Amino acid sequence: MLYVDFGVGMSSGLNGVGFRAWELASALAHYEEVQVLTPDVPHADILKTWAGVPWQVKHEEITPEKGRDIYLYGFATPADSIKRFKAAGATCIFDAIVWPLEYTTYQRVHNSENQSAAYRELLDEYLTRLRSADGYFVASEVEKQVLTGMLTTCRFDILLEPARDMSLDDLLWLLPVGFSDINERAMSKPSVASAAPGPDFVWNGGLWNHYSPVAAIRGLSSLLDAGHEASLWFLYPQRGTPTAAYRAVQEAVAGDPRLSRHVSFCQGGLSLADRIAVMETARAALCLYEPHVLWDLCPPMRLRETLLYRLPVVAPRRGALGDIVAAQGFGVTAASLASDDVAAAMLTCLQDEPAAKMRGAAAAFAEGFRYEAMMPGVATWLDRLRAR
Repeated sequence: MLYVDFGVGMSSGLNGVGFRAWELASALAHYEEVQVLTPDVPHADILKTWAGVPWQVKHEEITPEKGRDIYLYGFATPADSIKRFKAAGATCIFDAIVWPLEYTTYQRVHNSENQSAAYRELLDEYLTRLRSADGYFVASEVEKQVLTGMLTTCRFDILLEPARDMSLDDLLWLLPVGFSDINERAMSKPSVASAAPGPDFVWNGGLWNHYSPVAAIRGLSSLLDAGHEASLWFLYPQRGTPTAAYRAVQEAVAGDPRLSRHVSFCQGGLSLADRIAVMETARAALCLYEPHVLWDLCPPMRLRETLLYRLPVVAPRRGALGDIVAAQGFGVTAASLASDDVAAAMLTCLQDEPAAKMRGAAAAFAEGFRYEAMMPGVATWLDRLRAR
């Protein structure tokens, strides 16, 4: 059995890492018996879309079988769950698409009376995930090198094994952000066509501090200054304590009276059907972020929508996402997060000919990001790890 436990709530719908959990499970089901473990009962949209993937909430009842079962976990999986599966002899795989520098941006760290202690708690959990793994999925070559560096400090024992291949190719497998053939667009088409046109731009991601959504607002203001009309929707509601990034967006919108009719916040969230309708009619997505955060190492899950919906993306001209966009041509890179640079990239997406070329590029390169196309190699690698 292969258990997929990414530790994210699913009762209200899916976020980026939730899509990865269900889609990896769906793709791996061709090679393994799989089960998704969740902290709550998944939303009905999820169960409809991935109806063929078994799932379970109370995984404390599971007794892993040593030498047979695999436990695939992520950056939000509770450390106690990882320890329990590890102690029972399951082969543990860490989907390591996070690194500790991102924790410095967390609002709960910023709000803590003891920021060092708050960061240290998150770091200790991360190191538990890192040390418990028998193998690692990484999403890019850069991330592989960073993870290798971290292993030299917290898992140097395995690096000193006499027969160790110092490439670490036996421990680390490159599994980029992608999509599965079983996805909401293929399985959960809207029952009726959307009556209203979609926005020009979508911010299809969280309002966390390692993003820079305020750069999108400033870019939109610059477009309006130049006489170009455009609309922007933020598709995910703010959850929990408002982040500094969210407050900055609100202040920027309030500071420009023109923006009230150009910017919308989907405060209640969207159903998968509504989300599909927006994605299929939007003209482009925005994914802007500050230097030296997670997305400099690996592309965010926003890349999935670019490939699945042929939706051009605007990204900074640096980091893993920027590198892919520049190389493959399915989006536009902004020279910086300055408003004029962002506006110039946004304007390109509003022009018919460049936009059509971007959509064509997304269609041309999508096959290389299908999880099903990646799984033969992944399945062989997992078998090798299990046999050790």
